Amino acid sequence: MLKSIMMVWVLATNLAVTEEAYQAYLGYRVIEEGVIAEALASAIQRPELSGRRFITLMPSSGPQVGIRLVEGGDPDYRSMKRVGWSAIELLVKDPERLRQDLHGTGFTHLQGPDYLTEQKNILAMQVMGPDQELLYLTHMIDPSLSFLQPEPSPAPVGHTFIMVMGSPDLTSSVAFFDRYFDNGVVGPIPYRIGVLSEAYGLPLETEHPLALVSMSEGYGIEIDQYPREADAVPAKAGGRGGVFLVSLKVDAGKLKQALPWTLPYLSEQGAIVGGIVTLPSGTPLELYFVEAELPASIN
Repeated sequence: MLKSIMMVWVLATNLAVTEEAYQAYLGYRVIEEGVIAEALASAIQRPELSGRRFITLMPSSGPQVGIRLVEGGDPDYRSMKRVGWSAIELLVKDPERLRQDLHGTGFTHLQGPDYLTEQKNILAMQVMGPDQELLYLTHMIDPSLSFLQPEPSPAPVGHTFIMVMGSPDLTSSVAFFDRYFDNGVVGPIPYRIGVLSEAYGLPLETEHPLALVSMSEGYGIEIDQYPREADAVPAKAGGRGGVFLVSLKVDAGKLKQALPWTLPYLSEQGAIVGGIVTLPSGTPLELYFVEAELPASIN
């Protein structure tokens, strides 16, 4: 069973500039730094990232979900033009105030704030980060009325609670999660996704099929059906950027069947404690078994 989001990995064209933006305007703090392991870079088909520096940031308070900035983004990257991880959804206190505070910073306003449902319980806006990474900034008036029911954050900008992923085949993507994990799925349902329609020059009223995989601790994965012209994963050199990997916590005792590891992480005793799997779209996903600790050499 999938339990929670642990880490979001984002490519940065200028690590120092992006680090400063996340600290100054989102209130995040640096907790560690290091370099990408060769084995990990190879497993996610990004060998050029081996040895690249990273820094990991966390929200100032509340649930601690990391955003790991990795040097190596391409300046010509554009979000949602390829399948795979496409957007980070963060819980925030006041989207309208945040829109004002982000004006003139390295974050670019795209759409909103708008209510997402007729119940007017979810108010969200979309912004582009310093490296063209797409952020959904969401306020839940009453989280108990939400399908996911995430833990509220006391910080103005809190933790990642949903990761958005584009798929060339929504059915096969949903089937993968259903095959291995005992988690609830809503959808597919048709939904207007303005930033996705804009990325492909479609009318804003276009409805795109999407599904939501819920995790046991109030987190989720939104899977959007992407147009046929979306690039594959990994994108061609020159257009690589944004989120390239997501790490999740998993209850290994509740897996439906053994996972098809691309790279298993092994304990000193030889037991699998997590690893990399590759989704049907080619998107890499890192899993971390909650009862075990990952070898330090991987991350």
